[in-house]
This record gives sequence, structure tokens and C-alpha cells, in this order.
Amino acid sequence: MSKLRNFDWRQEAQYLLEVQAKRLWLQNDQATSFSDWLKLRAENDGIKISLLWRYLRVGRFVVELNLGDWEQVASPLGIPEGINADSLELLEKINRVATAEDFKALAEKLYAKKIKRTQLLKLWQIYRQALPSGQTARGRGKPRPVLAEQDTHKQRLSFQQKVLRKLASISPIALGYDCTVKLRIVHPLNEHQKHLGYVAIVLALTEDRVIDAVLVVFDSGEFEHSAARAHLNDERVWLILPPQSAAQTSPPSLDAYPPTWGVIAAHADSLQVLRTPPSPTPAIPLALSELLIDTP
Repeated sequence: MSKLRNFDWRQEAQYLLEVQAKRLWLQNDQATSFSDWLKLRAENDGIKISLLWRYLRVGRFVVELNLGDWEQVASPLGIPEGINADSLELLEKINRVATAEDFKALAEKLYAKKIKRTQLLKLWQIYRQALPSGQTARGRGKPRPVLAEQDTHKQRLSFQQKVLRKLASISPIALGYDCTVKLRIVHPLNEHQKHLGYVAIVLALTEDRVIDAVLVVFDSGEFEHSAARAHLNDERVWLILPPQSAAQTSPPSLDAYPPTWGVIAAHADSLQVLRTPPSPTPAIPLALSELLIDTP
């Protein structure tokens, strides 16, 4: 079925929803339940049963997604052509851990087909970090974890993603580079890199080479006295300071940070570069060939 050129997963999702809702599976004498019927259908059509469950779950998710342009989608058949079930499954997963604002933006991008599955997968790899250990809900029938809107981890990841998006679009001149330099943000990182205290890397590129690589670190309030801070003292770093609360009236002292660090203050709608790192030496002490793998 799924191997045929004219196969449309949206039609399959629509059919599965109807069979379940109208209990049409009772017409099959060999099936004792909807799950049993679904298993028989998978065997007869030569398709993995996990795919059928995915079509069913994603189809229901879309129908119940009363948000923006998705409100006009009354059935899986109304899903814009070209949007695959994998992308919608990732969107559903992100919905459980992202803030409402972040999710709405992603949902609108997917409807307009302005974001790809690979990009959604990278975002899910980032957002899933907010889930408690062991709560990925793999396997049918397991409860799917959902984080409250004000969950600390959810808000922290949302803040980091907003800052990284702004950092990717900032003028290279503001970061101390020539106007001809292109900036690229590398993330998500592997577990070893994240353990060292940084969440992303800013690459500065010319047409033929990488001229700089600076680690991105977010000041969480506890970072000042952490082991990661000591490890990064001699590295080139962009330290991101969170928005100041009303109680914080004095600006941060830049002398408190190593001289190799640049400092950026994150405001509600902008980034303020307080200090740039010194110009890089000709030799960049990073494995750039590894960092450039799978970057957009």
C-alpha cells in the first residue's frame, strides 16, 4: 500500500479515523478489537503496523489542532499536499514541550511549508531535553508527557531558541567582524559538548574558509560557580546574560568575566553586545570538520 506511487497517507489516515469512529472494524469477523483489525490490515497490505498507528495519531492531532490556518483542516484530507506524517508527528511531540508561542510559530511555518522535517527533528532533539529522564513515551499505549506552560525547563529552552535565532540574524559587524562575513549557528550539540557547558557555536565564515568559532554559553545564575565555568575560562565564548529583573538595577560587571569572552545582554526584543571577544588567532582550536556536519 505505502509502496505504491499514488499512495496518499492522508487518505489512509482519513479511512482509519472513520473505521475507528464508526466501529466499522466490527464488520470483519476475524477482528476482536480495533487494534486487532489494524494488525490484520497491516499484515494484508504488507505495511508496518507502527505506520498505521502514526497515520491515525497524526490525523487526529491535525483535526483537533484549532490554530491559525490549521483551523480550516476538518479532516486529514485537508492537510496541504506535500506535508508528510513524519513532520506532523514531530510537531505533535514539540507541542508537548514547547511554549504556546513557539509552537504556534512552528505550526504556521509547517502549514506554509516553510520548514522541513530535518529542521523539525533538530528542534525536537533540543526541546526533548526539557522532559524528565525516561519520559519520552516510546511505545503505543504509554502516556505522553506534557510540560506545563510555565515549566522552568520549557521556558529556558524557549528563551535559548529565541536568542539563537536573533544571533543568527544579527549583523556580523555587531560581533566584531567585517560586513562580508557570514554567520552560522551550530546546534544541537552532542551530549559531550553540552556537558562542557555550551549550547551552540557561532561560526564566522568567508567564501572559502571558517575564520572564527565562538562557543555560546547562557548564564543561568548558577554558571558563575560551576565546573563548566572553570573549564571554559581560556576558551572563546559568547556569554548570554538573561533579561534583568526589576530588582536588578545595576548592569553586570564585565571585569568578572575572562578576557577571551564576549558578553551579550538579551532583552525582550533585541540583543545588546556589551563586549566582543578579542580577534581570533590564525589557528582555531576546534574540530571544525565535526562541527559542520548536519548543519542547515
